[in-house]
Amino acid sequence: MDNSAVSYQGVKLSYDDGVTWALRDFSATIPQGKVTAIIGHTGSGKSSLMNLTDGLLLPTSGELVVMGHKLTTMTKKPALNKLRHSIGFVFQFPEHQLFADTVLTDVMFGPINLGLTTQEAKKAAKVALSELGIDQSLYERSPFELSGGQQRRVAIAGVLAMKPKLLILDEPTAGLDPDGQQELLALIKRLKQAGLTILLVTHQMEQVAELADRVLVLVAGQLVFSGSPRKLFADPAFLAKYHLAEPQTVTFAQQIMETYPELFEHFPITPTELADTLAKNIGRQDHE
Repeated sequence: MDNSAVSYQGVKLSYDDGVTWALRDFSATIPQGKVTAIIGHTGSGKSSLMNLTDGLLLPTSGELVVMGHKLTTMTKKPALNKLRHSIGFVFQFPEHQLFADTVLTDVMFGPINLGLTTQEAKKAAKVALSELGIDQSLYERSPFELSGGQQRRVAIAGVLAMKPKLLILDEPTAGLDPDGQQELLALIKRLKQAGLTILLVTHQMEQVAELADRVLVLVAGQLVFSGSPRKLFADPAFLAKYHLAEPQTVTFAQQIMETYPELFEHFPITPTELADTLAKNIGRQDHE
């Protein structure tokens, strides 16, 4: 049984008739119900890959299957419209797409476009806003009167209200203050626990370590790594070769390991893992 949410098979994408390739022979699978991080430097092909996944672009050659919908260079608009009912795409700075007079009306817009009645759309919008921690007292306020973090959450609520099966998040914490970032990361964790398939485009390696089940690394339109965050961050030579940063936790853990290699049974990549390892060994020393 195929457990993939998305399958890319020999996908190529060119914006100028084969002169320059945004993606070249890209093949990979995205597992259902997991968080897959897409990383790479500017120009690596991340945005092109996400636009293909959402049906905003079609491949120059090859094919991809997204939530059961096959996309090729010949796919027609009606098939793309069906696909988009299954996908939620949260672009960078989604608050720039807010437009309605009230918060509730803005979040209702997507569900109504999917064919829900006004009452059904209102119910879906209220559920999504509640999940995002937007108080009812703000529902009739203009979204432009809210803080930046609140606007970001309202915009994401508009996507979640459409109940997507696949959620694409493009640099979701960009421009947010630390509190806003933590609120959004907590939301992503809840969505992950609920079993939603998530594609996370980010340059924040701490987010990759904390949230991702798998990582795809793109370089010049080609896939150069597919595996777990632990495998990625345990390979400093690979990170150095492609000029990828490592989480601060990994840097700190490596410094400790140079002096106390016996402390680590497993290589920690998140602050929680590192703290648990240190606490465990401090407790052991207290009893010796």
